[in-house]
Amino acid sequence: MVIAIDGPASAGKSTLAVMTANSLNFHFLNTGMIFRAIAYAINKNCIDVNDDKQIKNLLNSTKIEIKFIDKNQIVYVNGEDTSNYVSLPKIASLASLYSQNPIIREKVSSIQHEFAKKYNVVIEGRDIGTQVFPNADYKFFVTASLEERAKRRYAMLKNNNNNLTLQEVKDQLQERDYNDIHRKVSPLIQAKDAIVIDTSNDTVEQSLNKILNCVKAR
Repeated sequence: MVIAIDGPASAGKSTLAVMTANSLNFHFLNTGMIFRAIAYAINKNCIDVNDDKQIKNLLNSTKIEIKFIDKNQIVYVNGEDTSNYVSLPKIASLASLYSQNPIIREKVSSIQHEFAKKYNVVIEGRDIGTQVFPNADYKFFVTASLEERAKRRYAMLKNNNNNLTLQEVKDQLQERDYNDIHRKVSPLIQAKDAIVIDTSNDTVEQSLNKILNCVKAR
């Protein structure tokens, strides 16, 4: 079974995806970690970001495996555990850049589909229900007002940046929303058959129960 959860930044979709997976005893497949592992492999091999031919050759000759150890996802690249690298700022930045590349997106999609053939999964992102798994068993679009999302994001970031203002966070989210919605490759779109979960005025537990009740109702 595949449960797809999409939505804008800071709406709570990652938290809900993990909690949904844990509640149903499914695997939560972290798409971002796969992109970062690929970014690590490309960077390690000193391949230019614009060289699609070399990127394609590398991906065709690279074995990427996903394993779960104590519910922790680990991505192996040619047998190498990439856990120590996928959280590095440089790799995260490269992953964001590479995620726009159709060749890399196709590879990540292929990995996701292979994994979903073997396990029940919850996958979150921005195009999971529209592009990656258009035939997912369940599709949810987790959203919240811009104001609420900005407050949440600000609460997370303010301890590390005392000069940051709520308005700055709101402006950044608004810009990110625009870029996600208007990007050429796999833009953020609510699937027509997705169930909307608006978390603006709900606790995490209330939002989770809405998802679980929909899954159990069928």
